[in-house]
Amino acid sequence: MDGILAASYALGVEVPADTFVTSLTPVLQTALDAVVIMREDGTIGGWNEVAEQIFGWPASEAVGKQLSELIIPHRYREAHHRGLSAYLTSGKGPLLGRRVEITGLRASGDEFPVELSIAPTTDAGEQVFLGFLRDISERKAAEDALRESEARLSATYNHALVGIAEVDRSGRFVRANDQFSVMTGYSLEELRTRTFFDLTHPADLASEQQVFAEHWDGRDAYTVEKRYVRKDGAIIWVELAASIVRSEDGEVSYGVRIVRDITDEKRAGEQQRLLLQELNHRVKNTLTVVQGLAHQTFKSGAVPPETLRSFEGRLGALAAAHNLLMKQTWEATPMADAVEAALRPFQTANSRISLGGPDLLLTPAATITLTLALHELATNAAKYGALSNNDGTIDVGWSTEADTLKLIWRERAGPPVVQPTRIGFGTRLIQRAIASDLGGTVDINYDGLGLICTIISPLKRTTP
Repeated sequence: MDGILAASYALGVEVPADTFVTSLTPVLQTALDAVVIMREDGTIGGWNEVAEQIFGWPASEAVGKQLSELIIPHRYREAHHRGLSAYLTSGKGPLLGRRVEITGLRASGDEFPVELSIAPTTDAGEQVFLGFLRDISERKAAEDALRESEARLSATYNHALVGIAEVDRSGRFVRANDQFSVMTGYSLEELRTRTFFDLTHPADLASEQQVFAEHWDGRDAYTVEKRYVRKDGAIIWVELAASIVRSEDGEVSYGVRIVRDITDEKRAGEQQRLLLQELNHRVKNTLTVVQGLAHQTFKSGAVPPETLRSFEGRLGALAAAHNLLMKQTWEATPMADAVEAALRPFQTANSRISLGGPDLLLTPAATITLTLALHELATNAAKYGALSNNDGTIDVGWSTEADTLKLIWRERAGPPVVQPTRIGFGTRLIQRAIASDLGGTVDINYDGLGLICTIISPLKRTTP
């Protein structure tokens, strides 16, 4: 509004309509918001470029038209007319003097949120309204997205089956979910007066403090198993995953702790360990009893000492396999460990037996079967093959091809070998065990350089 127009208002002089709109042209052109001038009959008297952009009507089409027909959705038009009539009668209106959010209408027919403020004035004795409108579609969309994100986070945070807490640099709880409160026995208010060091079992405190210090000095995440002391004094085991949240400038804002109660898992694991120890103890006792029975049964000399030693050697191989399975809690056993355990009694200081192959896990059944098979091969080598002299060597290698496991036993530099006239017990044991337990095949080749035994078995029968 220029100086002439301002002076005219101050003196109470009415300004012609075209002069009023023309005087506002600089304002209309430079305003960052849409500016709309509405006369008391509801028609549009002024319409700036921003209004053209957000509503889609050019000024040439908008000026002179009813404002309600252009930018107000149909369902709100009656209320608009009532409000205008009431103001012209009483000089009061609910929208004057404040910012409100309303629904606008584009030329395309699309509705969108608008922030509106209205300033009434007079023009040549006629009531005129200056409307300042701002398209807040992006802001509302961002607010809706934020609310949705917060609602989703709140639902996840408060209904998670794990404890979730946020801590500051001192370790003090800033926020925690209901599950964390249930897990520790402390209310959310009580947690805010404590640090997670206060809840940590004394035996785990030193290591926790060390890793926490490293965490805030740059170690972004870590996972530990530790003990908490509940409010009632009970001790629980938890698996804690820690991470940090950084601000845009890289500074640490707070730490996040996700905690899972693993007390039952720990108890079950300990019980399983004790049961396995008892099982292993009983198996060893049983093997000892079997060995004693064999001595008592064969002490008359009806069985050659060599046969008795072979029997005891097989019991020893079976015991070694059970020891290995006990070490692995009767789960998957590394192939290399099984081969090494079977051949350990036959190894010498100059390592005449070499072994190698890819990392591979065996089922418990495959561990026992292959251990016994390798024991039989080594026993035969000690009697007649590469281990019966001072120069012979044995190479044990394994590989996987397609869906099969291939193990090759190759003897070299031993005494000349020839095809036996009959199949011995050890050979039958190997063939039957591999076939029945592993669904595999055994091929024994007595070539001039030394015995070669190839064992092939489906991986689905030998690996977990």
